[in-house]
Amino acid sequence: MTVEDILKSRPITWPLKLYDCSAITDGAAAAIVASEDAIRKLHIDSPVWIEAIGYASDTSNITRREDYVSLKATKIAAQMAYKKAGIEPRDVEVAEVHDCFTIAEIMAYEDLGFVEKGRGGKFIEEGQSDIGGKVAVNLSGGLLGKGHPLGATGLAMIYELVKQLREERERGRQAPLKRYIALAHNIGGTGHYGYVTILRR
Repeated sequence: MTVEDILKSRPITWPLKLYDCSAITDGAAAAIVASEDAIRKLHIDSPVWIEAIGYASDTSNITRREDYVSLKATKIAAQMAYKKAGIEPRDVEVAEVHDCFTIAEIMAYEDLGFVEKGRGGKFIEEGQSDIGGKVAVNLSGGLLGKGHPLGATGLAMIYELVKQLREERERGRQAPLKRYIALAHNIGGTGHYGYVTILRR
């Protein structure tokens, strides 16, 4: 798909066009979660640990929100997760963010603290969300690239990040890692549920 195809797609709700919106798709995802004892007994050589999970909610009534270009639930969930994990946004090397719409990805960069408010667009333009940038984002293709299977979306993000942290992705899709810290960001409803999971290997 070309940039021209995207820009010429039919309007859905201004300024979003058809290809600014993720397709609701079928899909499934699974994960095996085990205790530290089980990991030792099974002799797993490269376990990926859940360092922290942050969660929050906000009003579902959009007209009652404090801000229309930010998701309060994401900001609170991110702060909770960073604090529990003892890290800062700058420590995250690879992330999967909930890009259900093109604007949602930009808002996520700002709400997660990867970049200051109002700079999310520049963050993308400067290549800071690419492999080799500040934080490699949505190397799975994101929801816009692979579809949004609702209930499976969040766990599919975890799957991708586990593969990244184990350095099991093919060349050109593997993030370069030093600290082995990943972040999954998932939202629900009209953005009034927010979840941020920090993973570490």
